[in-house]
Amino acid sequence: MSEVEASTKPAEASPVEVSAVEAPPAEQQESTTAVAEDTSMIKTTAQADHKDVKKNNKFDPSVREVTDDPEAIRKQVEFYFGDWNFPQDKFMWENCGGSENKPILITKIHSFKRMRTFQPYSAVVAALRDSKFLEVSGEEGSEVVKRKTPYKPMPEGKAKAEAATVYVKGFGDESPDTQFDLESFFAKFGEVKGLKLRRTNESLFKGSVFVTFADEEAAKNFIATEPTPTWKGHQLKIMSKKAYCNEKSDLIRQGKIEPSAHGPRKFYEGKDGNAKSGRKGGRDQEDWKKRREHDQKNGFRDARGGRGRGGRGGRGRGGFGRGGRDGGRRDNGQVKDATYSEGAPEEKESNGKRAREEGAAAEEPAAKKVDTKETTEA
Repeated sequence: MSEVEASTKPAEASPVEVSAVEAPPAEQQESTTAVAEDTSMIKTTAQADHKDVKKNNKFDPSVREVTDDPEAIRKQVEFYFGDWNFPQDKFMWENCGGSENKPILITKIHSFKRMRTFQPYSAVVAALRDSKFLEVSGEEGSEVVKRKTPYKPMPEGKAKAEAATVYVKGFGDESPDTQFDLESFFAKFGEVKGLKLRRTNESLFKGSVFVTFADEEAAKNFIATEPTPTWKGHQLKIMSKKAYCNEKSDLIRQGKIEPSAHGPRKFYEGKDGNAKSGRKGGRDQEDWKKRREHDQKNGFRDARGGRGRGGRGGRGRGGFGRGGRDGGRRDNGQVKDATYSEGAPEEKESNGKRAREEGAAAEEPAAKKVDTKETTEA
């Protein structure tokens, strides 16, 4: 080949050796899969302290910074007097005489755990004087406050609140500021009237809550939110409170879970659900099993759900009876999980002292603040 030919002839491409891409080690693949599955719902792992149940409730308002924010002050105090909290808050109801609308000392309200982060006292008084919902009077240092318009019992009020309530599960174990974090979380989806952390009889957080929105439509909008809300990147179980109670009733009737022997204390518009029913004696703890077997043999045709005329525990006919599960009651086959007791903003004693607070929030009553040990929680 001539020199010219050699210079003009296109050079033949040398075969390029392509190295095969090796698959990642099995361990790495498993790791990747684990990360992908990490969006699953967070489960609770905390164990109840049966010797000192007070330690089971981790709520601690002292983790919040001290502030004199007038808007935050009004929001919290107006919550205490609001139509959602007031009728189920035994301490507030009894000290204010219910619908009598008696004034209560601001110093007493300022002593609540959640109110202690609002300082100084003078800032609290000043903030409440600008409230359009509350009225302040009295001499300096002894100021009192009451609603401008007395609370009026509403026959359908409780039912409407129930319809506006949503069950949400998947928040894991409780920390001192869980209550506050959840309040902020739900506030992004609309006005929140109440938020209760559900608890066992030992006050241990179940990882689920009942959140009450402004009305039933707002609750339905939250349930239908797309994409579905998540908590710290993890899935949440979201359903209406009614659907949740129906689900629990079915599980109890099928024998998959056991109804609790004791429920949370209930109070509403001056009526204490702890009152005894007047029946002599109580039902055998195992009696529910017999009723379940009867229902199963009869194909649940009678849809009894395991309740007599007076109900188990609680009050007599028509009362806020205890039973069912998680602080609810069984009534004609349905569990009515009390939104009004599992943790009302704060549970108080009738001797004028606040027994314990689990975070009553101005847009949420805490969950006690807040609903019994579950074998399985749907």
